[in-house]
Order: sequence, then structure tokens, then C-alpha cells
Amino acid sequence: MTLGNKGSYSCWLEMLRDMVARGLKTPLTLTSDGAPRLLRAIEEVFPRSLRIRCWAHKMRNVLDKVPDEARAEVKAFLEAVRDAPTHEAGQQVAKEVLERFGKRFPSAMRSLSDDLEASLVHLKVPVRHHKCIRTTNLIERSFVEEWRRTKTIPYFLTEKSCLKLVYATVWRASMRWQRVRISELERKQLAILARSLGIDPSPGGGIRQKEEFDEKTSSVA
Repeated sequence: MTLGNKGSYSCWLEMLRDMVARGLKTPLTLTSDGAPRLLRAIEEVFPRSLRIRCWAHKMRNVLDKVPDEARAEVKAFLEAVRDAPTHEAGQQVAKEVLERFGKRFPSAMRSLSDDLEASLVHLKVPVRHHKCIRTTNLIERSFVEEWRRTKTIPYFLTEKSCLKLVYATVWRASMRWQRVRISELERKQLAILARSLGIDPSPGGGIRQKEEFDEKTSSVA
């Protein structure tokens, strides 16, 4: 956690560089929304990592451009893309969805096709991990907890007092976060994927080699 006065490129870049300076190795995946300044910072600091676009944000962006009477239908097709068993299958299903709804809902399909590869890249990791890395909901729920507490306080005397409250809130929320178990087979699959990206999968490299790891360390939002 770090303090930034706005979501600018320079603030995001400073945060990511600070994480690297404090020992963060190149992660295999990073999950974020579509904020262009954040995406630019991620691609500069971690160009080899798989950048994943949050599906919760993607789903809302697409469905907001669909009439109410068609939302359920389109949502079902979007879920078929998101939940495809493989990356190749996801690409094929996405193509079919774009063709199916392209004329009926052009603005919605433009939203779906925007940065589409980043919306499919979560399908490259082991299947059991798809649900954990395809969205930033984990940290979004923490934001809700912060807002719930800070809105009752008229103002903070110092930045430090605000940071203390937010840190305590996030820490408390993190105690409820689940852990992701990695089998020996999945560990080997992740190592192969990491090597294909030029990321060192050794214990001192970009993938943490232990039986469990906090899912909070597998995404940046």
C-alpha cells in the first residue's frame, strides 16, 4: 500500500517501482482494470508478465451498452468466453460472440474486443486458478471496507492518520482471504509458462515456489 494523490501514470509507476525496490520479483500475472495510465505503468515495469483485464469490469462495461431485455442473453455468452477451458477455446468463443452480436450491439462488441487478448490470457494458467486471477474483486471488496469506515470521519488531521486507518482496514480484510493451493503438476505448468515468457521460475526468480501463496500477491490492482 502506498499513498498517491491521483491515479496518474507517474503515481502508478512510482508504486510499482517501489515494490520492485522492496524485493518483488517479476510476477507471472497481473490483474487490473482498464485504466490507461495504470496499464502503461504495468507494461513498462513488468513487460514480460501476463497482463489480465478484470472480468468484473469488462462484464459491466459490455452489459451497460446492451438493452435490458437482452442483458441475460449476452451475459451468458460473455460467461462462456470467460469460462472457456483453454486459451484457444476462449479465442474461438469470443470470435463467435463478436460475430453473433456485432450488428445488434456494435458498441457493446467494441467494448468486448477492446484489449480482448488481456481478457483471455487468464486461460493460459492452470484451470483451478482461473477464478482467482480473472478479476480484481478481491481488492475491490477491501476498498468498500475502507469507504465504509472513512465516510464516518469528517476529515483526517494528517495523511499518516488516514494511512493508518486504511492499512488496518486492509489488513483485517486480508485475514479472510483464501489461499490458492498449487499441485506439483500445476507448479510444473506454471514454470513452463514462466520460461516461455522469459521469467525465471526458480525459487529466487519470478514465481514463488511454495505449497501455498496468498492470492493477494498474484495480482496488482
